[in-house]
Amino acid sequence: MNGNKYRRMVIRLLLLIPLVTLFSAVSSETLRGAVPAGNIHPNFRLSFSERIRMLSWDNTITLADSLCGGQSFTRHRTTLSGQWFPSRRFECMLKLTNEFRYYFVPETKKFNWDEIIIDLFYIKWHSRVGMPATLTLGRQNIILGEGFIVMDGHPLDGSRSIYFNAARLDLELSQRNKLTMFYSYQPETDDILPVIHDRKQKLIEQPEKGVGVCYSGNLTQVNLQGYFIRKDVSATATRPTKSVINSVGGRLQLPTAAHLTVTAEGAYQFGKYGDVSRSAVGGYARIDYQTNWQLYLPRLLSLETVCLSGDNPVTVKYEGWEPMFARWPKWSESYIYTQIKEDAVAWWTNLISLHGGARFQLAPSLDLSLDYHHLLAFREPVDSLPFPGGNGKTRGDLFIGKLTFQINDYLSGHLLWEGFLPGNYYFSTADPYSWVRFELLLKL
Repeated sequence: MNGNKYRRMVIRLLLLIPLVTLFSAVSSETLRGAVPAGNIHPNFRLSFSERIRMLSWDNTITLADSLCGGQSFTRHRTTLSGQWFPSRRFECMLKLTNEFRYYFVPETKKFNWDEIIIDLFYIKWHSRVGMPATLTLGRQNIILGEGFIVMDGHPLDGSRSIYFNAARLDLELSQRNKLTMFYSYQPETDDILPVIHDRKQKLIEQPEKGVGVCYSGNLTQVNLQGYFIRKDVSATATRPTKSVINSVGGRLQLPTAAHLTVTAEGAYQFGKYGDVSRSAVGGYARIDYQTNWQLYLPRLLSLETVCLSGDNPVTVKYEGWEPMFARWPKWSESYIYTQIKEDAVAWWTNLISLHGGARFQLAPSLDLSLDYHHLLAFREPVDSLPFPGGNGKTRGDLFIGKLTFQINDYLSGHLLWEGFLPGNYYFSTADPYSWVRFELLLKL
């Protein structure tokens, strides 16, 4: 049995543990009389959501009007989930998700209902014996901090889901200190759990294994995190380069004055890219000022800088920042598409951002956010590649405006616009782009 088949078998067994453990928990509680006779579901929670998005852009991917690369489509995501609490110590979660698109442009893209996937499927066990701990086994979401290192397990299916096939242990060292450990495995396509109307949706370019340890705690008013995250990327027939990436870093957040908060996170990466050694750095620092001003005036003002190292092709080492499990629209919903032709979707690397933002409350249920990014690069683009095709380090200027509204307790939405003016990092005839999204979200 080869390594991949063995790994998939182990993961399948891991994902069966929720069923076996749940059955054991229910049986033991019933025998002890904790569950009233005839009532085997003492606490069951059902949730439903429907998200409808309409997106339109001109040349976000190509930066060339002449290539007619614009797209316009609707995106419909439906989720149905159930949570079962058979006892105070156990939780079992099952969530089904479907997302399909209807394209207006290009007209050649045919409609299909896409897949119904098992989005979440886990058992969570809370132990209060000795050191309090929570063990989560199965398909689950894992978000550490602001998602700088760990957020999305498979970026190629967009925002449909972000799950990890994982085992996670959270230890409460004290009331203010916690230790989180996890192991995950992500295949190229979902071949671990059943998929209805399977379309062989690509999840990632190469299979990935992850392991991580993260400490988080509070020292007086300071929130601290420290972590070690490792990712092993397997070779495939089409992508024969293996990678090993180790990230050691930390995050802190502290109030420095009245209404003023400083947040900073940074990490160092080492490992292998094929036979080449890695050495990369990345991080961000942000100042947030809560003004508490009235309507129509900024409630929050932010200044931020983001720095992600780029590879120097003349050195032996590989210095490009690896986004690890964080290929998601952290700083921009549109710019991740421009990254496709440069590296891959949401491949945050070789980037410097000088960012300013403001948040307004226009009405009790209507908010406005405005952001500006002046984007730079650590390294000039490689001359031999047609894209980006420039000879400088200025990526360009990114403008973002987002109007968010809450209609009632169940219905919300937003209108998002992003525009980009390319700089000399791109070919001399690169055109600006505009990107628009409207969303309605129903949650029951």
